[in-house]
Amino acid sequence: MLNAIVDEALAKAEFQRTIFSERPRRADLLRIAAAMSVNAKAFRLRVHRNHPFEFIASALPPFLSYSGRRVECVLGDYDDSLTLAIDGDADIELIWLDFDRYKLDTNELLNWLLGRIAALRAKSRAPILVAASSKQDTAASDFNRQLRMRSTNMTSVRVLPLDEIAASLGDDYHDARMTQVGATRLSERANIEIARHMGLCWLPAVLAPRLKAVVFDLDNTLWKGVLGEDGIEGIIIDEKFKALHAKAASLADSGLFIGLLSRNEPTDVDAVFATGRVGDLAGKISTRSISWNSKAEGMKRIADTLRIGYDAILYVDDNPGELAAIAAACPGIHLLFASPDPAETTRALDFYPGLFTWGSDSTDALRANDLAANDARDALRAEAGSDRDYLESLKLDLHIAANPHKHRTRLQQLSQKTNQFNLALRRLSEIYVDEALNDPRQAAVGIWLNDRFSDSGLIGALFVRLDEDNRLRVEELCVSCRALGRGIEDAMIIAALNAAIGIVEQATNTRILEIGFAYDSGPRNEPARSWLQKFSGQRLGERGFAILPWNKEERAATVRKLPIHIKEGTPDAI
Repeated sequence: MLNAIVDEALAKAEFQRTIFSERPRRADLLRIAAAMSVNAKAFRLRVHRNHPFEFIASALPPFLSYSGRRVECVLGDYDDSLTLAIDGDADIELIWLDFDRYKLDTNELLNWLLGRIAALRAKSRAPILVAASSKQDTAASDFNRQLRMRSTNMTSVRVLPLDEIAASLGDDYHDARMTQVGATRLSERANIEIARHMGLCWLPAVLAPRLKAVVFDLDNTLWKGVLGEDGIEGIIIDEKFKALHAKAASLADSGLFIGLLSRNEPTDVDAVFATGRVGDLAGKISTRSISWNSKAEGMKRIADTLRIGYDAILYVDDNPGELAAIAAACPGIHLLFASPDPAETTRALDFYPGLFTWGSDSTDALRANDLAANDARDALRAEAGSDRDYLESLKLDLHIAANPHKHRTRLQQLSQKTNQFNLALRRLSEIYVDEALNDPRQAAVGIWLNDRFSDSGLIGALFVRLDEDNRLRVEELCVSCRALGRGIEDAMIIAALNAAIGIVEQATNTRILEIGFAYDSGPRNEPARSWLQKFSGQRLGERGFAILPWNKEERAATVRKLPIHIKEGTPDAI
């Protein structure tokens, strides 16, 4: 098993130059697909179309193989009316249209398309991807702008930026010869580039949570040379390395943690960063492990500091041996070989599966500040005479909001991303969250947290349903690891449960006297299970349902005794 993990890591390092090359060649890509598809997870992509998708579909396997996936494409007939006639289930729906075939004005075409998207949503619970118009003119630009804006109000709908690819390729996007050969105007280069974006960025982004951190080696990764041998003046940071630093800084701005892991003298590294030669990246580092210990030990410290699993981390290093050692010691970690040409590494970060996002949540930007505040909280706890003194000194505010519709994306992300405090591990879809927000027998509750040191944002989500016995069933309870460790888990969850009870009782004219918690066991959710076991006073099995009697007033009274300010509604509504 260990050898297989190492072999896979080295194989990906070997093939990445082709996967991330400036102009991938189909023949080279197909050899990769055959070599890397052994343990890929299958999914079903259903394509509703009015022009060919086959040339893109045939180029998808190598890119998907690199991201650990394989696809079954179900292609509908050419259908300008978009009747959505394909039967069966799908994991992802794709609307693939050539808009030049329609003789409608912008508003007519937009309204028709939105109607077809709504019809597909009524038929399918899968995420829906819609190809934007690739035409480079004012009317198409206005159409795409309105499509993106109006689709944000539709559940689990994403617009594929074909216009951006067309702009980047220019005249190479279309090839008149392809019209005669394959009834498509797209060039071979455009087909490959669209397949790359689909296989590495767009499809993985709807199939799995985003990664949480990118950790970089230093020597011959973020600069050319070995700091301990060449000295501060001897290492080379040219324009290509500066572009790599800017890319890393942009990843931090998008909500990812950036870490450093290097075998070096910490004072030497400090001196390099103090020169300003790494630009904005110097202020974007969330954690680092600079020492002469093994990198596996350093990576464990980084994961512990960030409170995330290895499977949420991408590690970038120029040494294949170090990548293999990290792969063996840190199960599930993602690895990227840092090319001698930093431009290749930068391009790889543009495409690496799990880094692309359809749009950062406002809470993403709070993570780094929240992490930095942990040291101050630890110091305050050490000085406090008691737990109550500690809570009083923190000046904690909790905002509890039932059915906060505008925050549905973040509620769903919490279900997908949290691991340590995720009680049922259900990994809810956007469709489920939307139903919970709108069904009178269900509710979704958001929990916001801030203290004197930082604003943690929306850190908790509770999903409940009134069952046939008039018992409130907790379908999922998840809290970001950033909110743990302050001793307020009981308070925030009781407040959230009472908010859920209030809205469900009012909607159904039912009095709720019992609450049941669905729970499961996973690799890292022991903190959630331990909380439930202590809170319920029941011994938990591997998975099951823990039922508790509930008196809303008595529970609320226990929370009011704590030095915590609890407010109803979202922070932006108060």
